[in-house]
Amino acid sequence: MKKILILIIAGMALWGGTIQNDGAFKSAVASMGKTDKLVLMIYTADDCPECAYMKKKVFHDPKVEGYLNANYVIVEKNVHRDKLPDGYDYFGIPTMFFIDKNGHKKETLVGSQRGEAFAKELRRIRGMK
Repeated sequence: MKKILILIIAGMALWGGTIQNDGAFKSAVASMGKTDKLVLMIYTADDCPECAYMKKKVFHDPKVEGYLNANYVIVEKNVHRDKLPDGYDYFGIPTMFFIDKNGHKKETLVGSQRGEAFAKELRRIRGMK
């Protein structure tokens, strides 16, 4: 249990509290009935430069970070280490699944984007301009 807590704290520090790691998917979807946020589940890999770009640059872009944290619960799944949820297949990484409060896939995006373009996608998917 201590190891899990340490991993969670380390992950939050590393990602600025934005990304929740393995084990958070079911919890995130279960909590959606209590909030207006969507789940953004992102499939990544350690050897994926586009994934690193999204996590280090785009998710912390001023046009993205505040909106992302206010409107989404982010769950990261490493395709090499984590058990991936059934029904969420991928053909490239990063793959981002946007999931509503009922646990249904609303949208899937594949690949990296620049901050401004990603911010527009986040608003479009939420149904906001």
